[in-house]
Amino acid sequence: MAERPTPPRATDKLTFLLSLVPYLIDQVRVTVTDAAEHFGISPEQMRKAVTLIAMSGTPGADGTYTHETLFDIDWDDFEQRDLIRFRAAPMDDKPRFSAREAAALLAGLQRVAALPDFAARVDVTALMAKLARGASSAPAPLAVRAGSVDAVHRQLGAAIAEGRRVRIDYVTTRGDRELREVDPIRLDGVDEAWYLRGWCLTREAERTFLLDRIASVELLGAADAHTSDADADELFRSSGADQRVTIALPVVGLPLIADYRGPDDAVRIEGDRALVTLAISHPGILGRIAARLAGGVEVLEPADARTAVAAWARAALDADSA
Repeated sequence: MAERPTPPRATDKLTFLLSLVPYLIDQVRVTVTDAAEHFGISPEQMRKAVTLIAMSGTPGADGTYTHETLFDIDWDDFEQRDLIRFRAAPMDDKPRFSAREAAALLAGLQRVAALPDFAARVDVTALMAKLARGASSAPAPLAVRAGSVDAVHRQLGAAIAEGRRVRIDYVTTRGDRELREVDPIRLDGVDEAWYLRGWCLTREAERTFLLDRIASVELLGAADAHTSDADADELFRSSGADQRVTIALPVVGLPLIADYRGPDDAVRIEGDRALVTLAISHPGILGRIAARLAGGVEVLEPADARTAVAAWARAALDADSA
């Protein structure tokens, strides 16, 4: 005796119906067969679902259902031509993105679609088209142009996928240009910046490289297998050559220096002020921290770090007045 298929659970039925309604509205007009194939069910099951939807809707102001508040199916198309089309759908109050919000999302999706891992994802393209149609007004035409970092990103993504070692032309935080051989582990994105985490054969240690500082990538032979022992949100790891610098800043500003803090960096809270000791590989990093906090940071020690930040501030003022 053939086994009877297990009937779907009530939650699965509800999820299906909630997905079916926006799909049918978005398709405008679709055959029963195509809709059934999309959801992986039989045409007969699709017909029953459409019939059920036709008895659904949203209640009016008095809590009752009327012809205007129910889904209106074109029954001639449905019964005679096996086509599904809504004459009316009581979903006029559904939230919509503004044109500006839709444009921002489309720009982000264009950037995602340019990455190697998403280049063949047709669902990203379909989502972009749906966002453009669903906005309250037409988004402004835009295009996100791939830059040099995108080429580096693609090469590193391919190296990770293929298990290849790479030679990178890298500019260090000290401004020195070096060739490093690296076994890539993964790519991490923080805000608009991308970082390569990998095992640096030159330093015989795990290192993090900012993609903006990588001038070129050369694919080499097979990489050795490495597993990072750092947390996913730990971008930077100090080395023995780093300088320990203590700074004071408002407690509310701690998230702004999270990218520069290691798991062992000490933090002491004094009222609304925080004292943090960081491992700094180059004095220029202190300038970046000072810029992030807009005058709210004070370098306490050592003295040469205070002097370096003061020199950075004077150079910035001179450049602004030039």
